[in-house]
Amino acid sequence: MKIINVAPRERWKVVFKDDGNWQAGIYYPEYTSKDEIRLLEKHDAPELFYLITGRIVLVLSNDLKEIKEIEMKPGKLYIVDEWHNAYRPNGETGIALVIEKTDIKTEYGEINR
Repeated sequence: MKIINVAPRERWKVVFKDDGNWQAGIYYPEYTSKDEIRLLEKHDAPELFYLITGRIVLVLSNDLKEIKEIEMKPGKLYIVDEWHNAYRPNGETGIALVIEKTDIKTEYGEINR
């Protein structure tokens, strides 16, 4: 058994990896508002997000033009397969667990405002 302390010191930290299958990481968004976000990312497989504590707002888009914001709620799992990023409203604490496949491929797209 492994016990992992959740103490974010950076934006993204993989805390467990089952090589060739999946990995779990702690996500602490660096942005504090949607207006700070210029780029969204998209992966070649879905990711699972789970809010551990605080507040996080997911910024999502299917086409990099229309943007929607979804505030994460405790006790809910969010499966994200579209363009995405996130922020912590007003710089509040916000920590999420993210589970994704290992060797995930990422592309980045600029938001068309």
